[in-house]
Amino acid sequence: MEAASATGGRFEHLREHSIGLPQVLFQSITHMAPAAAVAYSIFISVPEAHQALPLSVGLALIACICAATAIGQLAKLYPSAGGMYTYTARSLGPWAGFLVAWLFILFEPLVAPFLYLEFGWAMSDVFENSIGWHYSGQWWVWVALMTVIVFLLTYRDIRLSTTAGVILGAFEIGIFAALALWMLFSNVGDLNGQPFNPGHASGGWSGVFKGMVFAILAFIGFEAAAPLGEEAKHPRRTVPRAVVGSAIAIGLFYVLCSYAWVFGAGFDSFVKQATENPDPWRSLGKVFWGSGWVLIFLAICNSIAANSNAAVNAATRVFYALARNGLAPRPLGRTHERFKTPHVAIVWMSAFALVLSLAFGWKWGPLTGFSMIATMAVPVVILVYMLVSAGCVSLYTHARRSELNPLLHVVLPVGGIVLFFFPLYYQFYKSPPDYPVRYANWVAVAWTVLGILLTAWIATARPERLRDMERVYVEDETEGAPPDAPAPSLA
Repeated sequence: MEAASATGGRFEHLREHSIGLPQVLFQSITHMAPAAAVAYSIFISVPEAHQALPLSVGLALIACICAATAIGQLAKLYPSAGGMYTYTARSLGPWAGFLVAWLFILFEPLVAPFLYLEFGWAMSDVFENSIGWHYSGQWWVWVALMTVIVFLLTYRDIRLSTTAGVILGAFEIGIFAALALWMLFSNVGDLNGQPFNPGHASGGWSGVFKGMVFAILAFIGFEAAAPLGEEAKHPRRTVPRAVVGSAIAIGLFYVLCSYAWVFGAGFDSFVKQATENPDPWRSLGKVFWGSGWVLIFLAICNSIAANSNAAVNAATRVFYALARNGLAPRPLGRTHERFKTPHVAIVWMSAFALVLSLAFGWKWGPLTGFSMIATMAVPVVILVYMLVSAGCVSLYTHARRSELNPLLHVVLPVGGIVLFFFPLYYQFYKSPPDYPVRYANWVAVAWTVLGILLTAWIATARPERLRDMERVYVEDETEGAPPDAPAPSLA
């Protein structure tokens, strides 16, 4: 079915109002990849955070709850496949929506490639050291396999991929939470509050904030429910609950796992166990569960598949929305006649993810390639969170002042902006990463600067190209929707 856009063109609908809260919630949860995030993303924080890892994770949790609150407050007003770019267009103006869309184009399509490399490295390590397949270049086989699996999940009905997300997400969380609790009960006499003491980090608070950078990487995805705003039932309730609920639930899960890890590995030997072991959580599984380490490995692989599935869902819905708004190639706005998925965008995204992951893996190896792609994504997504938080403050202190809640609409969003500043400061100025990973910093900076210049040009010279940025195409089927009023002008 086709309908008219605000500019008089035609667009094809997604499968609207077809998935409920569990599927939308796990879209965000699995995009965060809880098991793989604990094993690999939070793992990268250890060299800086040391035994204060739970403190870095806890601060990242607070910052992300602040941002999630802002996103949730906007999501209940403007359900759209455009997600956060629609929110900022409606709250700050079309120029901000375009800038967020530009930043999104860098970070969201990078999620699947770095996950594919993560999967390639993890599978290669197990097959070389535990099974005996000694082909050193096998990582690319696993990258290709994961690409095919994710393509088959996402190409078909959204109900299939999101239901798979519920099943996969529940499995990985259950396994890692069980091991974390097992380690805590095994060390119950040694537990204390020292993991929250910044003095245990490298350089004190400096190490805490630098560790927070990759802790935030583990949280990327709590906002992934937003692009399902047109496919969710009761999106003004469902999407905000999924965004905020996933950030809180999985954030507490991360704190639990990182705290248990410090004592499970032994407080004094934690840093050595985490940094000198190629796969520390698999090793913990061997120590505490013996042959049950296989469950940990399966949970990690499951987590990567679920995250990739959610990432492709999120990325392709936003590209679909951009194409509908005339800001991306029109074919990306096509939907499958039977499945109602943006199938052209899914094919394009799958090919891009495969090529990029193979290129980075070939040049730097799968593990360094993963770190580089992840480092490109983190600063950019932080900027998006900060812009959406600023949009929430602006909207409720100007156009919707009668609905202003100081805590939800000012204190928490501003708190998130402040907390997100510190990891950016340490990532780019105080203590940037070593090369070749530092190259990723420059890519993020260059992309952001180019986006600002392009935004300024298009807002000045071609403002008509931005007029669809604010459009909300699908209203909730049962709830009264606020009028589709234009965003406030802040000029």
